[in-house]
Amino acid sequence: MAGKSLPKVNSIDRRFWQGAAEGKLLLQKCQKCAHRQFFPRPVCTRCFSTDLDWTPASGRGEVHSFTLVRVPRNPAFSEEVPICYADIILEEGVLMQSRIMEKDMEKVKIGTRVTVTFQDTDNPEIKLPVFEVAN
Repeated sequence: MAGKSLPKVNSIDRRFWQGAAEGKLLLQKCQKCAHRQFFPRPVCTRCFSTDLDWTPASGRGEVHSFTLVRVPRNPAFSEEVPICYADIILEEGVLMQSRIMEKDMEKVKIGTRVTVTFQDTDNPEIKLPVFEVAN
C-alpha cells in the first residue's frame, strides 16, 4: 500500500477501526432512539443524543450505486484499475461507501449482493472494510 494514504484514527472512530482490525464491521447505535449510523459521529444523526454505542453489523448488503475508476488520481493505485467504488445499503439499513474487490466488473450491478471483507494495509492496526460480490 506504499504511497496510499490511510485513515487518521481519532477518538470518535477509534472503536470502528479496532473492530475492523479484528475483522468486525461495527456501526454506531443510539441508545436513546436505536438509530444505526455510519460513518462514526459524536452524536446521533436522528435525535442528536450523545449516548452512542457500537454494534456489530452483518457485513451483508447490496449495491445501491457504483462507479468504475479507470484513471486514478493517485498513481499508487495505477496497478489496480478499474477500481469499483460503491454506495452499499447494509442489511441494517445503513448506507456505507466502500470499494468492491472484484476481478470481473461485469458482475457488479445495482442490486448485487455483497459481503464485507477486510483489506490489510501497511499499518497492522488498520484494516480497510471492502466488499466482495456474494456467491
